[in-house]
Amino acid sequence: MYGADLPFGDPSVGELSSAQRAAIAGHWKHRARSELQVGRAFAAMVPLLRERRASAAVLDRLERGSEEEVRHSEICSQLAETYGGEAVVRPRIDSVPLPRFDVGDEDLEIALLVAGMCCVNETIATAWISACLSAAQTPLGQMANRIHLHDEIEHARVGWAHLGSDAVSDSTRLALGPCLPRLLEANAPGWERDDPSLPPEGVPSHGHLPVAVSRRVFVDAISDLVLPGFAHVGVDIGPARAWLAQRTAL
Repeated sequence: MYGADLPFGDPSVGELSSAQRAAIAGHWKHRARSELQVGRAFAAMVPLLRERRASAAVLDRLERGSEEEVRHSEICSQLAETYGGEAVVRPRIDSVPLPRFDVGDEDLEIALLVAGMCCVNETIATAWISACLSAAQTPLGQMANRIHLHDEIEHARVGWAHLGSDAVSDSTRLALGPCLPRLLEANAPGWERDDPSLPPEGVPSHGHLPVAVSRRVFVDAISDLVLPGFAHVGVDIGPARAWLAQRTAL
């Protein structure tokens, strides 16, 4: 298990104030639940993609991704216990409802699901966790983010591989472009809202970014990674660029 590789005896934890430790523990408790939710969502996506004749490689990687997110959830719970100094009840989630966009075309519906869950969310996650890793100065903060980053990169690749494959028609890719603003808007709140547990200035040395930095990472990830990714697989990103320009002008 990953947890065995984490330096839970990191003395830097004891150097934090009680308020900081409680804040970080709260963050990891929340992450434990969100990671498990993603894992259940990935598992639910497998039969849908199988029906759409997704490649064996994509299906296999998505199944592994669902298992990895469950392990991530356990790591997060262990981190919450280390920082909080008390046992944490593990979240229990058997299934989650998958998002739907009600576009009236099931092929496009599944493409939007993959695009949102993997291409958008997991790609942004790689950029955000990379920034957390760069900020972290403690062994525990560095290793926790390094483990998460390794898997999130692979989860993002699942989406790009599927959208660029023969399992998605040219007409579906064409229809995907005008839907991107709505897709990005749906993902934005999760990356832009304040973390309810952490202070606005974060705890950078332990890998927790200030709110302003997190929001900047989100915008840069959309501009520098997500939109070029869609362009690479043949999706028109014009509407999404207009959405991003309007959002950054606010």
